[in-house]
Amino acid sequence: MSDFATQMASTTGLTEAQQKKVGQPSGGDMDEEHKNFCTTITKLFESGAIDVTRPETFLNQEVYDRLEPEWKIKTDMAMLNIATLLNHVYGFYKSKQTPDACPQLASMIDQLWEMKQRIETHADVFKF
Repeated sequence: MSDFATQMASTTGLTEAQQKKVGQPSGGDMDEEHKNFCTTITKLFESGAIDVTRPETFLNQEVYDRLEPEWKIKTDMAMLNIATLLNHVYGFYKSKQTPDACPQLASMIDQLWEMKQRIETHADVFKF
């Protein structure tokens, strides 16, 4: 433990320019499934079909209405987290300051898919 404490005490901070460089997304690529997902959600956002300030717009309402109460509650609880991550994915993808395809964006999409799939193993409740 003392080695760690000694090393941390002797470490110099990063300059502001170094911090900015470290915080930038790295270049790279994503597979077609990830790229297609970005295209799909972009169309949904820009057409007004989904709105992160109204997570209920994410739902296939007919499917949601048929859910058992337990699954409605689980879906409702997940939607706020899904809305936040969906907004991040869309913002990252549309930003001119970030690459359209990179490992960081793919990771966010994977995380979103994992949340979504926890619900959709029971019913295909989301539009995307």
